[in-house]
Amino acid sequence: MKENKEASAETGELAAIVAESVQWQSAHYREPYYSRRTAKLPAKLRRLGILDLPREVRILDTCCGRGEALAALLGFGFRNLEGIDATPHQVSPASFTLHHGDATRMPFPDQSFDLVLNLHALHHLGDADGVSRFLSECHRVLKPGGTLAIVDFPGSPQIRLLFWLLRRRFLVVTGGLRNFVEILDEEWSYLRPYLRQWPRVELALQRAQFATIRKRSRFFLYYWTMRRGATGA
Repeated sequence: MKENKEASAETGELAAIVAESVQWQSAHYREPYYSRRTAKLPAKLRRLGILDLPREVRILDTCCGRGEALAALLGFGFRNLEGIDATPHQVSPASFTLHHGDATRMPFPDQSFDLVLNLHALHHLGDADGVSRFLSECHRVLKPGGTLAIVDFPGSPQIRLLFWLLRRRFLVVTGGLRNFVEILDEEWSYLRPYLRQWPRVELALQRAQFATIRKRSRFFLYYWTMRRGATGA
């Protein structure tokens, strides 16, 4: 998902979340790179602690794409699976439900889900204000005691330097890196303010109405699992 260019994330204006560009979709779903990324999802879900949850929990994957994470969860025995994305997708067979909509204004009643996921998509919300709106909406749709799990890039100096080099085609020597740079270029309009505002984004995550239960950092990604208070606060 990306923010409407008519309301730039850098200005702090409230912007609608709209579908990704055709160019982004072409790069993101290109084989064999798409399948290679999808194959890494079970390990990421395990690092977040998701695979330890009871199989009957109701799960929502936000910014879910074609439902790749939901398909992985289905393979581990989870059955109450839904996703929401700004780009409409069809699932065949209908093993889970995909909704077309905005992750900052979700069409679900309060306290609907036990778990909300956001994998590699928090930066699609653009800036700290967009992230804060998303976190508030996650709190609303989660049941008391429910879990929010996020994987994304940190805005570290190392990441910013790496992206600077990649966007100038330094070190881009493999097909996988060339594909990643195509995606990176398409995401730059909202990834750039996310990285620039990383201290505010991180503060929004820390100050959200959740308790951190697991946080792991790697060079390229962070894994952050939080829980809503059991009293509904």
